[in-house]
Amino acid sequence: MKYLVLPSLALATYVISALLTAAPSLATSVTTELDTHSSKVSKVDTHTTSTAELDTHTKCELEAGNLKADYTVTTRRGFTPGNSTEISLLRYNNTVAHQYPQVGITETWTIVRNKLIKPVRYFDKHERAIEYQPGENIHGRVEKDFSFRYQLISNTLLNKMTLERSEGKGCIKIEYLTYQNSKVDMTLAWLPELKLIQHFRVIEKNTTREWSLVSVDDNVNLEAFFESRDKYKATDYADIGDDHTDPFLTNMVNQGFIEAGASGFYDQNGNAIGEGHRH
Repeated sequence: MKYLVLPSLALATYVISALLTAAPSLATSVTTELDTHSSKVSKVDTHTTSTAELDTHTKCELEAGNLKADYTVTTRRGFTPGNSTEISLLRYNNTVAHQYPQVGITETWTIVRNKLIKPVRYFDKHERAIEYQPGENIHGRVEKDFSFRYQLISNTLLNKMTLERSEGKGCIKIEYLTYQNSKVDMTLAWLPELKLIQHFRVIEKNTTREWSLVSVDDNVNLEAFFESRDKYKATDYADIGDDHTDPFLTNMVNQGFIEAGASGFYDQNGNAIGEGHRH
């Protein structure tokens, strides 16, 4: 079943959770203001999903754990027109994926032994993959915050935010939260039953970043999505330096996709957006 968010709704998610986990002192630099003009309740596409079908807690849990959510990401600096790109969030059992179709990269994180996180980076255009060991220390950082990968915002940040108001119920319940400091302004519209951001705007210095929810679908063939990538030729991250004859690995390292690639969001040119997302 699939439902669409009206085009006029803006949703943004900022890659801030890694800042909270890797550099907690930076979390105090976050400020927020509520955007009452864009914080409207998303409307369900009545042709595919009725409110009654969504308005049960059990059903919401099922959708939250197995779905695809598509976003449009817009970055504006000063008064210049914004640049937009796309990202898809996919959840399937104990694995979550962030897909960046415009740059041909998909990243996945899987919970192993109920506590460790195994990251994999897929280069879809080349059908190649870089695998990391569960709990591996990569560039001085161990992947620990699955909540951020799962919902594009960490529980740590959610718990620091102030609930201004809420409306609706069940799967269409929406909470409006804020968090602020002198350096950054943030506003959040949150769908708690689906664990999805509906609207999240971040203003930092002269830059505004917004992620806009386009649609949510729990009928997509998630199993096929993940199985197709499991068939890619994979290289263990620890073995990359030992192979100087593979043109793909050499090219990826030179482009910085491996050594300096961000496990977060990319702009339309493949550049990482935000700090704190380095492996």
